[in-house]
Amino acid sequence: MTIRFISTLLIFLFGGSAIFTEEPQKAKPNVLFIITEDTHWNVFGCYGNPICKTPNIDKLAAGGIRFEHAYCQASACNATRTSFIHGARPKTTRIWNNDQSTQERLPEKFAHTNMPQLFKDAGYTTIDVGKFYHRVEFAPDQVAVFDRIESYAKPQGWNGPPPILNFTNVRTDLTKRTNSNYGDSGLNFEDEGDTRRSQITVTLLEEYVKDQSPDKKPFFLVSSRAKPHTPYLSPTKYATMYDPATIPDPPAPVSSLQDFPYITRSTGINPDIFRQAPATPDEAKNAIAAYYGCVTFIDDTIGSVLDTLEKTGLDKNTIVVLIGDHGVHLGDHNMWSKYSMLEGTQRAPFILRVPGAKENGKVCNEIVEFVDILPTLIDLCGLQKPKHLEGVSLKPLLENVEKPWKNAAFLVDQDLGEVVRTKKYSYMEFGGRTQSRSTWVADGYKGALFDLEKDPYETINLIDNPAYSEVQKELVDLLHQGWKAALPPSTVP
Repeated sequence: MTIRFISTLLIFLFGGSAIFTEEPQKAKPNVLFIITEDTHWNVFGCYGNPICKTPNIDKLAAGGIRFEHAYCQASACNATRTSFIHGARPKTTRIWNNDQSTQERLPEKFAHTNMPQLFKDAGYTTIDVGKFYHRVEFAPDQVAVFDRIESYAKPQGWNGPPPILNFTNVRTDLTKRTNSNYGDSGLNFEDEGDTRRSQITVTLLEEYVKDQSPDKKPFFLVSSRAKPHTPYLSPTKYATMYDPATIPDPPAPVSSLQDFPYITRSTGINPDIFRQAPATPDEAKNAIAAYYGCVTFIDDTIGSVLDTLEKTGLDKNTIVVLIGDHGVHLGDHNMWSKYSMLEGTQRAPFILRVPGAKENGKVCNEIVEFVDILPTLIDLCGLQKPKHLEGVSLKPLLENVEKPWKNAAFLVDQDLGEVVRTKKYSYMEFGGRTQSRSTWVADGYKGALFDLEKDPYETINLIDNPAYSEVQKELVDLLHQGWKAALPPSTVP
């Protein structure tokens, strides 16, 4: 193959910007999109966790780019997924909590611009294994776009192929699998839902390689994991892997909190887990140990998929995206689950491996947002770009992870509270508080301001501190100006 042909191919694929140093195998790259649920930003070993074992995800990060400061756009599953699937922010999608129907509320201009539709329009085979949108009945038309749907409910009228694998020995114990439980699931590894989603994904990849038809299309394949979402249950091997006695006390105990807006929740009950009474110190460590077990379990299931990519050679032309759909509190501030505007909920893991990308193997410390994922894939895969995207392509960071980038991230809470977060400060404004979960915000709180350099765990609210009045004014202005004001000039759409 001549150098001239290779150069022409690179220009065709990437608009003249040679982010690839290796020759791709085919005109369009495949995409494997891995989603984990309720994932704390630093639970993986590659993010600095000294206890939790995640060798497969760590290997993925070592071969790609790990984004250290990645932020989702909403504190609830439904809202964050709708946001990154459509490349728009919750106030635009009109989805900001878990009770809102995408089908009913999404503006018409988004009807045919969701992630799988854009890939399908570009000639991709679209496959979903596991949860993509929060609930199928909330987005039936959007989910119906997938050519194949596995391990996920099917929209009415969808006529895709039958399951590629059929499983027996399905075991469920509804009395044990409530959200508040943690520990041993009572299931064998092979009977777990996430294991089966991995087996389905592996089989699909193997079948794809066997297909030698001349009209074979590239694939966009979503492979989701239900864990480590509550309940924190995993097979015995994983549930007993971590000794609770070795788990450090969670940061930001109640005694350290000053003028804290979520004090009602910090001293009371939580969603999903510890719903009847606050966790005792021992219960907190036991729950974290169980959560780590779930994380190591899904790391093993993800590892089999990544190994298959490598064994089949698909890794040479497959972009891999791995994210947690949003963050989660693990006892910090004596809080659990999501639904806040604190770091625990906002920040989540994000790893991107693009074959041959110049900066693979490095860590990007710039602020990025999940709303940027769709624009990035559009850029890398040559998809048609909708006009209404509210994120920006991260492609320049694949060429230089130190390139100056956004100076802030924006998140909406489920009652339309809003937060803007820079590397130095976090500023929150609470919304109309019309949702029941808003009782977790103490009455009378109009806002909160945290100095992240001095107080990285957000324990001391400085909203009334006169020494921070100028800082507060700047952040108020930035929040109200919106996301475009946080972009470097070269990236403003």
